[in-house]
Amino acid sequence: MRLLDELEVVVREKRLSAARAILYLAQGVFGECETESDVLRWSRYNCFLLYQTGTFAVFLELLNMEIANSQACSKALRKPALSLADSTELRVFLSVMYLLVENIRQQLPEDDTEWKTQRETFRSELAFPCNGEEPFAHLIFTMVTKFCSGHSPHFPMKKVLLLLWKVLLFTLGGFSELQSAKEQKRAEVGLPPLSEDCIQVVKNMKATAPPSYGIELGEPQKRGRRSRKDSLDLYNEKDPFKSEESTGAEEEETEDSENMMDTESDIQERDLMSQPLSALRSNMERVYFPKGLPWAPKVRQKDIEDFLEMSRNKFIGFTLGHDIDTLVGLPRPIHESVKTLKQVKQSLICIIMTVYKT
Repeated sequence: MRLLDELEVVVREKRLSAARAILYLAQGVFGECETESDVLRWSRYNCFLLYQTGTFAVFLELLNMEIANSQACSKALRKPALSLADSTELRVFLSVMYLLVENIRQQLPEDDTEWKTQRETFRSELAFPCNGEEPFAHLIFTMVTKFCSGHSPHFPMKKVLLLLWKVLLFTLGGFSELQSAKEQKRAEVGLPPLSEDCIQVVKNMKATAPPSYGIELGEPQKRGRRSRKDSLDLYNEKDPFKSEESTGAEEEETEDSENMMDTESDIQERDLMSQPLSALRSNMERVYFPKGLPWAPKVRQKDIEDFLEMSRNKFIGFTLGHDIDTLVGLPRPIHESVKTLKQVKQSLICIIMTVYKT
């Protein structure tokens, strides 16, 4: 409690010293432990103890004060190069809050009933606004927007994003919770259950990357030129007006090319014979990976309205609002595009739930 009282003093050095002492407690008093497991155990115990004493609420007030500190923002804007000293207080505050969120978020079998109750209380405090204020995640998003707009370049964005990530995991859950929430909402409105988990499908797909060298970019162009040359040769063979003088020279060239192709085919055959059977079998049993996502694209009602509004302004000169059925005056390709968009139109579950409740 003495450390919490020192956080409210006016002198910056004393306030920062008390915050660092609390950070040392949240880190598990590593200077007095012998093993890493002891540090983790004491860090978790101290975080629950700090939450019981109201430490998170005090640091939340300090964080709001630092975000609203216009003097620090103007000083950071005037500096040509920023350093760690420009955001010392913010780094300490965010580190303490990150440790509290991460340690309390984790569920262990040996947790007692009191800790479980504190975990649920802490989750509700982070998810819902307290005392008429905004939720905690919204406050962190505000820090991100201020940093991206250039008004607060001294914000430690790595720590901010890490804290935001853990807060979202704690309040909303991960991909498994998202999938279960989808299935529950679909069951409530009478929709069929999902046949697959899109996250698991994407995980099993082969990763792709752009070519790293210009030579790899030039290979498809060479293949295209070679195919065009072959098509021209085929056309010349079918041309009845081909001169007899050119036939002799072309026959000599074809004979030379056939000899070269024969030698190349012999070399390839010898290479194939020299390869072991296991290598050939591995090439035959190559795993097939799909080139794209196995789902059709989906559009919203608003996407179709925006497309028709842009098309009507271009070809007619006026719009019809939310009308997506009237296509008078538009060219035929626009009709086909609207038909395709309607085929992949997505029905939002929130609209279905509203209609279902009414």
